[in-house]
Amino acid sequence: MHNIARAFIDHPEIPIFLALAGGYFFGRFQYKGLGLGAVTATLLCGVILGAVFQTGGDSIHIDGVVKQVFFLLFLFALGYKLGPQFFSGLKGDGLPQAVFTVILIVVGLATVIVLAKVLDYDPGLAAGLASGALTQSAIIGVAQTSIADLNIGADTMRQWQDLVSVGYAVTYIFGTIGAAIYCGSIAPRLLGIRDLPASAKDLEKKLGFREEVADVLPAYDQIVRRSYRIVRGLPERHGEGMTVTEIEDFLRQETGGRVSIAQVRHDGKIVPAAADLRVFPGDDVAVSGRREWVIGGPITDLCEEVDDPDLLSYPLEELDVVLTKHSVDGMTIGQASADPDFRGVYLKRIMRAGHEIPIASEVKLRQGDEVRLVGERHLIENTVALVGYPERTTPETDMVTVGLGVAVGALIGLPTLMVENIPLSLTTSVGALLMGLLIGWRRSKSPTFGRIPPGAQWFFEGVGLTAFIAIVGITSGPGFIKGLQNYGVSLFLAGVVVTMVPLVLMTFMARYVFKFDPVLTLGMLTGAQTTTAAVGSVREAAKSSVPLLGFTVPYAIGNIFLSIGGAVVVAFMA
Repeated sequence: MHNIARAFIDHPEIPIFLALAGGYFFGRFQYKGLGLGAVTATLLCGVILGAVFQTGGDSIHIDGVVKQVFFLLFLFALGYKLGPQFFSGLKGDGLPQAVFTVILIVVGLATVIVLAKVLDYDPGLAAGLASGALTQSAIIGVAQTSIADLNIGADTMRQWQDLVSVGYAVTYIFGTIGAAIYCGSIAPRLLGIRDLPASAKDLEKKLGFREEVADVLPAYDQIVRRSYRIVRGLPERHGEGMTVTEIEDFLRQETGGRVSIAQVRHDGKIVPAAADLRVFPGDDVAVSGRREWVIGGPITDLCEEVDDPDLLSYPLEELDVVLTKHSVDGMTIGQASADPDFRGVYLKRIMRAGHEIPIASEVKLRQGDEVRLVGERHLIENTVALVGYPERTTPETDMVTVGLGVAVGALIGLPTLMVENIPLSLTTSVGALLMGLLIGWRRSKSPTFGRIPPGAQWFFEGVGLTAFIAIVGITSGPGFIKGLQNYGVSLFLAGVVVTMVPLVLMTFMARYVFKFDPVLTLGMLTGAQTTTAAVGSVREAAKSSVPLLGFTVPYAIGNIFLSIGGAVVVAFMA
């Protein structure tokens, strides 16, 4: 053991990677959708490594610059991802949800400060309480940076910084499990929901949401293509010719969905299906649309299916597109599907702030949304020009923007304002977060710079945070057990109060003050408190993903303001 400890002390990079490996391994285990997650598991693995592998009075030391580099990358990537949704949430119908989120955060942080004052906690323990009970890991780094800027001795600074991770580890478990149980089981009753699955189904019908497309047919492609032979004309004029537009309009009226004709075989020749092209009995048509609209049903009133491979051999494209145009911001999916400019183009997925949201006719599209479109290649290219910017597969990251963004953001956070001998500043951490927000938002408007592909974004955000947490755990390990012994019980109970007070209070405000839809309120609660684990609990209880429509705006706002909350708590407690 002595030799291993010596090796870890001399080469601290080894325990960092061991903590990452252990964190990602143990973090993936779940029970009924609940688990530690990679961040908390990495912290615990780091604490164990730091506490166990000491020898001769020496412990594992890791330069603070390494920790800060990872944390700044994480914060910049977080801001970059949430930027479009953050600014979108500050206007229009997202504004009430943004105000709701800010109030919840103010209540949560105020509860932390009051309890910390009553229990005589130092700034580090108070910040750890906020981080764990409100399930916002970013508070750890922001608080530790703020503590480092205080005019205190080195030993006190180290003690307070170590206690941040103690507070997080003790309170995070209930912060996650308690919020999940509350949002999935208790909040629906307080909101007046007697039957949550039934209420969710009612909202689905109101929004035109088709849950069965995504869930019942997961083994099939949602958008299918078939070749049919026209055997009859329209019902009111059998045997006569009809235009492509007339056929598509008839099928829309009969099915309630969009069916498009791509090509027509007439007199043995294949021609593109122009809107005014006349089609006659005996002609073959290549039809595309969602499975339930194209296979069987009203289409058989006009056609019979035939096998025509050549007719179906036209170029298709499936492409992720970032919405940047003002013309589509606020447009509902139903309005877009009825727009002739988007004929033959189908929506398969919407990603907003890193989360997939349900597709429903009344769901509004927002600038910054990443949508997956499928259709004929030339139609997709035409649509892209009208709505935004294509996210074509490429491994390259614009490191010029990333490097300058983090550096400039950190510089912005450096200036300090003295208030009653207490230094107040944005800190380099919050500066990097705000610069990420700005660049992410700007890229959604003009996506010609700042590309960070999904893999790189996952690394910056995911590994940036867990590597930072691993170092926090390793360096705080020697003092972790003592801190846990001194504060464990009172800290856990304080965490219960901090988790529950804002959730319960905002449940009643959502019902009686904001008057939000009760099903969507469940998504707002989980988003505002950034409790992603509770999303699964709500979805399972509702037997629907429709509550997620209330999740994305509060989640974007909550991540930003809670992260800054670490500095606020330290400032009030210093």
